[in-house]
Amino acid sequence: MADQLTVTTLYARQQMAKARAEGTKLTKVVKMAFGNGGTKDGKPISLDGTEQKLKKELVQKEIDSFTFMEPAKIRYTCTIAEGELAGEVINELALVDESGKFTAIRTMTDKQKDGDIEFVFEIDDIY
Repeated sequence: MADQLTVTTLYARQQMAKARAEGTKLTKVVKMAFGNGGTKDGKPISLDGTEQKLKKELVQKEIDSFTFMEPAKIRYTCTIAEGELAGEVINELALVDESGKFTAIRTMTDKQKDGDIEFVFEIDDIY
């Protein structure tokens, strides 16, 4: 298994299909959720895309920025500042839309957060 696994959620795929067929609105990604339930025996757990919650959510934070990387990929960036989540392990994250639903979810190897360092996370939303 890879050291990380990112999946576009079923919710996001259904929303895109309805938008194409019916012209409905897509919701905007506004937050990133962070958690520490994304590994088993030190390895990222598999995802099936139906997840709408993290195994053990620690915090949700506003997206710092996004960048269009190519015609069908957007990179979202979010920062955990010095002092935030000090001592916690981070190994799962998700993109959260304005409705509070996950559009993408990711598991990865453990990242220990020290209190005197800033963490910047990026996740690619690929269509």
